[in-house]
Amino acid sequence: MNDTRRPHGFSRDHGGTIINIITAVIFFGLIGMGVWWVIKTTGQAGQQYTDAMIKTSNKATALTCQSNLRTISQNVHIYAISNEHFPQSQQELVEFGGYSRLFQCPDPNGSQYVYIPGQDGSMSPTNVLVYESKPVHDGRCHVLLLGGQIEALTPEQLKQAVEATLARRR
Repeated sequence: MNDTRRPHGFSRDHGGTIINIITAVIFFGLIGMGVWWVIKTTGQAGQQYTDAMIKTSNKATALTCQSNLRTISQNVHIYAISNEHFPQSQQELVEFGGYSRLFQCPDPNGSQYVYIPGQDGSMSPTNVLVYESKPVHDGRCHVLLLGGQIEALTPEQLKQAVEATLARRR
């Protein structure tokens, strides 16, 4: 009798082993691609989230700046009603407002607002009353006009508007 038994682990049929190897390579390749896709998507989502948070923060700072200017406008008009003229200086306006941080742009790179004295309610509503001197809001400066409007101007537009206000004030 011929003993056809082979040592453990050996067989004549090698086709199953190759199929198992190919299947394993495909399986682990798909898992690797899935992991890569998750990492890539997570990274993009994280970047989008970060960008959205920065934009939201910038918008909140811009809105706070505009709110400050609205409050300053109210202070100027209340002062004018009480004293029958606008404040003669920025210091007088700050003291009347009672809160000096109101006169500072809340942006970390912002500057103190600049008040242009010597105006009254009968002048052009397009005169600049208060403005910020540094363009920290997407390259623009917020400006409070005498008529109560708030605009965001480029530095060049701001320079022209301030010059026109000073010319009309004389």
